[in-house]
Amino acid sequence: MATRLRRSLTAKISSKLFMVKSFFQLSDQRVPQLSARASTMQVSEATSSCSVQLSFLGLAPSFGLGNLGNFLRVRLLLGVLAISVLGLTNAYAQQLDINESMRVYRTIDSWVRDLSVPDELGEPIPALCVASVTLRLDGQVIGRGQIVHATPNEMTVAQATRSAIAQANQWVRNRADVEPSEEVWESIASRMTLSVELAQDLVPMSEDSLAQYGLGLSQGVHALAMRLGERAEIVTADEMFTLGIGMDRAAYSMATELSGDGAMSLASIGELLSRGYEFARCEPIWIAQSAEGRGGVFIDRGGRVIEESAIGLKSIRSMADQLASFLVAQRWPGSEAYGMVGSRDVISGRSNPEVAPIYEQALVAYALMKYADDMGDPTKLAAREFAMDLLSAIAEVQPGEPAPWDDQIGSAACMLAFTEYGFGLRPDTFAELERRCTETLNKTYTPIDGFASTLPPAAQGLVAHALVKINHEHAEHAIRAVFRDTQPGELVAQMPFLGWAELELAKGKEQVPASEALNQMGAFVWGHQLGKADLDWRDRDYIGSVVFTKGTNRLPGSENIRPIAFLCSMLGDPRLTQGTIADFEVASEIGRVAASMRFVNQLMVDDTSSFLSRAPQRSIGGVRQSLTDWTASPVSSALALLAALEFEDSVRAIGARQVPDPEP
Repeated sequence: MATRLRRSLTAKISSKLFMVKSFFQLSDQRVPQLSARASTMQVSEATSSCSVQLSFLGLAPSFGLGNLGNFLRVRLLLGVLAISVLGLTNAYAQQLDINESMRVYRTIDSWVRDLSVPDELGEPIPALCVASVTLRLDGQVIGRGQIVHATPNEMTVAQATRSAIAQANQWVRNRADVEPSEEVWESIASRMTLSVELAQDLVPMSEDSLAQYGLGLSQGVHALAMRLGERAEIVTADEMFTLGIGMDRAAYSMATELSGDGAMSLASIGELLSRGYEFARCEPIWIAQSAEGRGGVFIDRGGRVIEESAIGLKSIRSMADQLASFLVAQRWPGSEAYGMVGSRDVISGRSNPEVAPIYEQALVAYALMKYADDMGDPTKLAAREFAMDLLSAIAEVQPGEPAPWDDQIGSAACMLAFTEYGFGLRPDTFAELERRCTETLNKTYTPIDGFASTLPPAAQGLVAHALVKINHEHAEHAIRAVFRDTQPGELVAQMPFLGWAELELAKGKEQVPASEALNQMGAFVWGHQLGKADLDWRDRDYIGSVVFTKGTNRLPGSENIRPIAFLCSMLGDPRLTQGTIADFEVASEIGRVAASMRFVNQLMVDDTSSFLSRAPQRSIGGVRQSLTDWTASPVSSALALLAALEFEDSVRAIGARQVPDPEP
């Protein structure tokens, strides 16, 4: 049953003061991680079978819902406590010990390097219901063996490995004109990366659980199995991420495969049940190589879980560097002046669209300009040079390419980048672009007519920010119009640009005119933030995320970054966040913002999760649309970079505030 645990005031204060202390320890020495499965195996985690049940499969009674989607729906629409909807009929299924699972992984790895599974397995292999072995070469899946048995079987691991190796062998032969030499086979065997998912038991699923959104399962965590007669199929998290499918599509794919009847892809779950299909789930232990030549690490939802205690000034700076490097890596690869590619599908490595829209390119240039404040740093120098290249590419309109000044949103974003670059310092090649974008902005808002009807309402904050940046005479009118015409609950959609416009306009003033509305917006965000007590252990990677949607099952994702970026700015403005680090409310606010930045970091592709990608060097550091959508967006990554810069500045500003002497 889900419940929000209430800690004592003393515990809260201790927790917040510890968090604040960690931010200002510039040596960045952190408390050892409680769970480091994604980077190394902790033997202590396997001290008892009970703890393994709770930690890895969540089958023991818990205080969180197993399905985050169900939790969000209950929390937002019902506002009452609810029980888990996973439909467990085997709530205390035995689980595989993690030390044992690592031993199995290493055994599989030795077989893979030999490209052969011996007839005599030697050391006993545990009996399992599920084993999935995936082999990749340069990020491409070349072999996948998935075996599912209704009851644990000692041959499951060997069968899955043999199947994966056989597929890999066939893949190589299909691409070779002649039989590869022994040296070629050895090279391929050493270069392949290995991903293994293991589960000791299956849990049958009830009709009630199958009726839930996503079949009542947590995508990226659970595997879904289906049986029809004597045949069974399973789709694991690795396969779902690789194919870009969810639980529903996985179910219909298996139903079609088992029956050979394409019409099953159109049947409802109820119809499948009536035809004799049986469903089961498991939560496999997932171990994978993060890159060629590395050892196996434990994987959670395709990567590693960022611990709350890991967020500090050093990690925020590292986030900013990774985000900037990702953005620079999106440079257009051809000779044309197209600037940069669009959103990248991390799994396939492809970009879509091939060329990023003007709005995205200009915002990336703006973010990189703000980031590149130290020209002595090679990373920042490369970022600034790329930002200049983007602006040059935007100014040089290619045949068949839309002109930037024909786009209201693009014009606003371009002017943000120009003002960051500095008036009077721009090359002559930018003169026409600046002039025509300014003309477009002049027509986008007037005090009499308001915003142009062709401008999407969600872009009004961006235009208002651009008007402030260019010292437009009607900038303040535009800002007040957005605040006046936007419902309080919808103000988050105008962030961060409307908030930044307001702060820019209020520089040097004692008060921020819209402080009440901005504080209400902040309270709204924190009221919808997910904490550790809201979530089951398996969904802890959502800690710090914010749920805005009502009446839908959409999970938190990159849309969180928009309000978070401005809340990072609010944190350091004494007119909006009053007090010093000695004040409990300030410490609490730092904790809330840090938790949100933890979630932003969780959305980023890192070294651990890049094993799923065919283009890891062009994907690492990118911000995904969600924890289950592996599309890295340039604009989301640019906003995340701006958020990281604002967060660091704010924390330092708070640290510089004078703490009053204690009363005698």
